[in-house]
Amino acid sequence: MKVLLHACCGPCSIEPARLLLEQGHDITIAYLNSNIDDSHEYKKRLDTLLAWAENEGIEVVEGIYDPKQWNTVIAQHWHEGDDRALRCQTCYRFRFNELAHMAAEGGYDAIGTTLSVSPYQYTQLIEEMLNQAAAPYPELTVLFTDYRPYYPAATQKSRELEMYRQNFCGCHWSNVEAAEERAERARQRKQKKAEEKQAKLRSLTTSDFDYDLPQELIAQTPHPTRDGCKMLVMKRENGSLQDRIFRDIYDYLKPGDLLVANETRVIPARLLGNKHETGGAAEVLLLRERFDIEEKTSTSAVWEALVKPGRRLKPGAIIDFTCEQNDSPSASSNDPSSTFDSTVIMQAEVLDWIEDAQKGERLVRLTTPLDSLDEALHQIGHTPLPPYIKNYQGDEELYQTVFSREEKSAAAPTAGLHFTPELIERLKEKGVGFETVHLEVGLDTFRVVETEDPHEHHMHTEYYSVPQKTVDAIKRTKENGCRVIAVGTTSVRSLESAWDHEANELVARERQTTNLFIFPGYTFNVVDALITNFHVPRSTLMMLVSAFSSRDNIMKAYRHAIKRKYRLLSFGDAMFIY
Repeated sequence: MKVLLHACCGPCSIEPARLLLEQGHDITIAYLNSNIDDSHEYKKRLDTLLAWAENEGIEVVEGIYDPKQWNTVIAQHWHEGDDRALRCQTCYRFRFNELAHMAAEGGYDAIGTTLSVSPYQYTQLIEEMLNQAAAPYPELTVLFTDYRPYYPAATQKSRELEMYRQNFCGCHWSNVEAAEERAERARQRKQKKAEEKQAKLRSLTTSDFDYDLPQELIAQTPHPTRDGCKMLVMKRENGSLQDRIFRDIYDYLKPGDLLVANETRVIPARLLGNKHETGGAAEVLLLRERFDIEEKTSTSAVWEALVKPGRRLKPGAIIDFTCEQNDSPSASSNDPSSTFDSTVIMQAEVLDWIEDAQKGERLVRLTTPLDSLDEALHQIGHTPLPPYIKNYQGDEELYQTVFSREEKSAAAPTAGLHFTPELIERLKEKGVGFETVHLEVGLDTFRVVETEDPHEHHMHTEYYSVPQKTVDAIKRTKENGCRVIAVGTTSVRSLESAWDHEANELVARERQTTNLFIFPGYTFNVVDALITNFHVPRSTLMMLVSAFSSRDNIMKAYRHAIKRKYRLLSFGDAMFIY
């Protein structure tokens, strides 16, 4: 039969034309689509159809493009808000009536349409309207086929032929509706992906942040030059790695970027003494000052501390601290009731256990016969190096950052150890900003998470400050489209703790408390890039850096670092994650 086949576009014509030709029909394609909004879209579809049809040797006839008349007809039968099927029914009738009239005038035997290829059309209505259009012309046969099973093949072939493929039916309303449907599908995909990600994150255990730490790679001394250590550079999104030297950080920072570092200094918090009653050895590691227990004086203060031996140092116990080099007359006491003797520089009295604390943690009151506790601490105290650093005899100042100020921390913000005054100055000359926060680093930086479910881990409360000057600098940086780069995890926790979620902005803080635990799935509000060291397995810091990139990327980076013999942990090499 001689068939006039209505087509809406090239891609939808591929399979119907093939099937009709295989059945022995002589086909002509009729492009009758006044519904298409606008003329550019109309021509783009027609040109695609013509190019394909010419290659196939199929004739194409074009009807009258009259969108005004189409809109008039649609308006008579459908109003916005009505059932969409009613609009489509009217549209089918309009185009098929034109098709039937053209077929009768041209002496064709049958009519058909490619519209039924699309799974987004109303197939039953298409068949009904096609039959109604042909009814006034008894000489016309309707060749209707549900071509929907052939839609995947048509889609694949059109892609192979690089044909233009529209993403809406044709009219203005279908364009809007299709956009809304695409947006909804995208939203659902995004939601599903987020739910899958959250489910995966919820399933993470502490063991997922473990790795084999070669003891020989634990750095026991600082690098001979602070900025001469290795630096592993990692892109946080894809985990790509580069091996560099720390001073090369200059190449990765751009004018307008802002470095934010923790300016705190490590206090001489490790105190070696003797039990007052027995003379047995005892040790006190100061963690954080407790101003809420009792008023601090120049010679007395209450601290949270880790004591050894923990079992025997119960409330009421007194520890004496002496200094063999001390010859200050103020170290002696003329008070017969005093517990101090001429060699005791300071005493620690155990007051109480700390609620919900780890083994060995106590509240202690420090007192001294000297003019100040600060003087006493600097006479007898030692820098509390991490327990994995054994027998370090070098300059303890190398465990302090060059920009450190007030002594408040029990541990160093070690990512900052790699900076030199010269490097900082070079970066400033390049246009990189440098601001500070203050977080009093506690014992948690040394600890591993002991619970297999990391969400059961109890984070110690730490004090932090974010000056208004730093807040203003960060705001300018963000407004200029530049990056905020945290120097170390303590800076990350300070900045993220200072974020006001209700106001959706960073707020200045003055010695506020935080126990922020950053775990994969956390949304970072302030920090765009991170300078850090390599961390202890199963630690909260491993979890934080994994949250900043991904657990898989971080573990891959650590395997790389171990293979390349990077020096690990506090005195070790650096990472830059951006």
